[in-house]
Amino acid sequence: MNKKEKPYFRLYTIRSLRLVYSLVMGIVVLVGALVMVMFIMGIRPYAVLSGSMEPAIHVGSVCMVDMNFPFKNIKVGDVISVKSGDLAITHRVTAVTNEGLVTKGDANNVEDTGYVTVDGYFGKTLFSVPFVGYVVIFFKSGVGKAFGLGVIALAFLTDYILDLALDIAREEYKAKGKNGDENEEKKEN
Repeated sequence: MNKKEKPYFRLYTIRSLRLVYSLVMGIVVLVGALVMVMFIMGIRPYAVLSGSMEPAIHVGSVCMVDMNFPFKNIKVGDVISVKSGDLAITHRVTAVTNEGLVTKGDANNVEDTGYVTVDGYFGKTLFSVPFVGYVVIFFKSGVGKAFGLGVIALAFLTDYILDLALDIAREEYKAKGKNGDENEEKKEN
């Protein structure tokens, strides 16, 4: 590679890195916007910590729960989340009675004790995403929050460095391109 090609190669490489970075950040922003819209609509993520709903919902999945879905519209076969202290338990409805809903985990041999009433009802599970629950659990921890802040800071720093490197590579390319042509003309004369 001659001296004239190096500035172009450097500029091309940095532009490519900047494009990849921009695409990744665009996807992150899009996912963030989607999550915000879901929150506004009353849809909340809950990590699955037990295997009571295997194989339909795996341990480590995240369930997206519609907190606005009316209790009165729940029917047999729906998967719902109910309050149990500080936790949300996600099980399938096996019966609808005048006393409330009867639930059971798909992997469990017996139905849950008691009935789910309006007071204990959290929402209807719309869908689940495998393995994402582990990420949610991690980012709820102190280490996870610190890591998340570090990643955000690193993203801003990377953006700044790529912009700076791109500006320097452009200037170098312009300088070498003009001066390189002039120097070659002088050598030929």
